[in-house]
Amino acid sequence: MKTKNLYSILLGMTLIACLAGCKSDETTDAKPALELVMIPDKEIVIPASETGTSVNVIADCYWEITAVDNSTWDDLTVSPRSGEGNGTIVFTSEKNKSSLDRTATIVLATKGGLQQVVKVRQSKSDAALSINNDYFTFVDTGGAANLVVSSNSNWEIKGADGIDWLEIGTTSGVSGTTEVSFNVKQAYNELERSANLTVVSGDNELPFNIYQPGVSSIALMVNPTAPQTFPATSGSQIFNVSCNAAWFVHVPSSATWINIDPMMGLGDGAFTVTYGDNPSVRDERQTNFIVTSGAKTIQQVDVYLSQEPAEEVIIPEEPHNIDPSLTR
Repeated sequence: MKTKNLYSILLGMTLIACLAGCKSDETTDAKPALELVMIPDKEIVIPASETGTSVNVIADCYWEITAVDNSTWDDLTVSPRSGEGNGTIVFTSEKNKSSLDRTATIVLATKGGLQQVVKVRQSKSDAALSINNDYFTFVDTGGAANLVVSSNSNWEIKGADGIDWLEIGTTSGVSGTTEVSFNVKQAYNELERSANLTVVSGDNELPFNIYQPGVSSIALMVNPTAPQTFPATSGSQIFNVSCNAAWFVHVPSSATWINIDPMMGLGDGAFTVTYGDNPSVRDERQTNFIVTSGAKTIQQVDVYLSQEPAEEVIIPEEPHNIDPSLTR
């Protein structure tokens, strides 16, 4: 009986030793929990009319964006590029003005090697719009050009109101391809000028610029230039202007006996001086006016005028009655 009890005691001790050994092995071989990082949506979609979106990152460790492939989507930005634990990634971009989707991919990774590839897509625009050129340059003498607008919906040109040196054939159109002719007038002076216009179709906006340099050097001549003397009776005289810019006639307020038309012009032209009768029989009357051109370096021509006095009218006396008897 004692032998049997001893055997039982020895067997129990052996089992306890075995169990203790298994527990020790399990503790030694235990592995830490896997890192967690993920973006719930496998594809991030940005509408064509929006300029960005944000997504949540679920993580219990440090993470970073190790790659961004946006070779066909240059204006896409991704921020931030790394974080610790849960966070938010913001994608920003310009509106999509094309008729094609834009796509990019990012790789989200941890230090332990866990990775997730996420696709980012911006929807195509409902309205497709394109123009043949976004920058037009002209010489100072002006000229003409054509803007070719291609669209699948109605469109219009904005920004042209109030630009007096630009003439546009049409500022709106329908779907299809349209040639818009525009004409730039001769430059007024030495100052450069430009117009920033925009073709708009739905949410699409395509800007284009029209540029013209100023006149490099102002030239101005008036003919005749020698002092002019008008007769006493009313009349007119034409003065010719040779100029490569805008010119203006300035008349003093005291010169009430002359009238000039037109008072300004662009390029070669002429104006007419009209004058009335000189009421004085003793004095001639005189005045002057100037013709100018230019904004930076002003060119000026002085014109002097005079008008002869009126001729004095002498009325002869009637002869007296002679006595007929004195002639016999």
